[in-house]
Amino acid sequence: KINNAGGIGNLFGKKDNSSDIVQETETQTQKEEKETKEVVWIEDKEPESKEVNYKVPDDVEFPYYIMVNRAANCVTVYGIDEDGKYSIPVKAFAASCGREGEETITGEGYTTTDKYVWRLMVDGTYGHYAFRIDGGYLFHSVPYLTDSNDSLETEEYNKLGSFASLGCVRMCVRDVYWLYDNCPAGTKVDIYDNASNPGPLGKPDSIKIPTDSKYANWDPTDPDEDNPWNDYSAEIKGAKDITTKVGEKVDLLKGVTATDTCGNDISDDIITVGKYTFDKAGEYDIKYEVTDAIGSKAVEKIVLKVT
Repeated sequence: KINNAGGIGNLFGKKDNSSDIVQETETQTQKEEKETKEVVWIEDKEPESKEVNYKVPDDVEFPYYIMVNRAANCVTVYGIDEDGKYSIPVKAFAASCGREGEETITGEGYTTTDKYVWRLMVDGTYGHYAFRIDGGYLFHSVPYLTDSNDSLETEEYNKLGSFASLGCVRMCVRDVYWLYDNCPAGTKVDIYDNASNPGPLGKPDSIKIPTDSKYANWDPTDPDEDNPWNDYSAEIKGAKDITTKVGEKVDLLKGVTATDTCGNDISDDIITVGKYTFDKAGEYDIKYEVTDAIGSKAVEKIVLKVT
């Protein structure tokens, strides 16, 4: 006997919708997966400052000790700690020690003495802010043709960071003036060789002056108020708002360039700062930053629009 309670169609004619249900479920799942796709965030942070926070202790006659790494052409200045030891690296400067045949002396415990705003050198040039290490060996600027700030030997300046001097320790004006101003006569100096390790703070880069620049006879770091380089700085060009679609990544640095104070290309040094994603619609603030070898910093802001 056939039970027709459910209708004859239950046996012969009713369509099975289970496959449709499965298909619908799969479609809905795919939709949910798309909507809940993991959002990958990119966070480009500000680089950590390399500035050392050091306060000269009270009643210390000689707050610094100068270490010259001759082999690396790098000068590191150490501050004194609470135990009276010179253990705190405070400043690092690029330098030019003596070239082959005119090598800078090495040794420990040299005692600095005389200081000169301008000093006539053995080859007839002048050193700015000269500071005697021992005998005929001094810290001083890159040579000038005369005792005037606008007579810099540009080609010699562009050798900073490599062997170039007649035995003295050359530095840019800003850096040698720091020694001249902060280290009293009597400050101790060690000169040593370690080509593989310039020092705990590393070796700073040096800016290059285009020899065809109309201001090539000035040191860009010279704090003199008449320095024409004071009107120039690092610069970023090509920064503008960017629009893209969700899931479509773009190169934030495409078309963005940078130059340093002297006009040299430093585009490879540009960094981005900001938190953003290409996986979610929104507007994200991005900063482009670049700092040149003499500390001039440029910043440009854009908005990344993901639609």
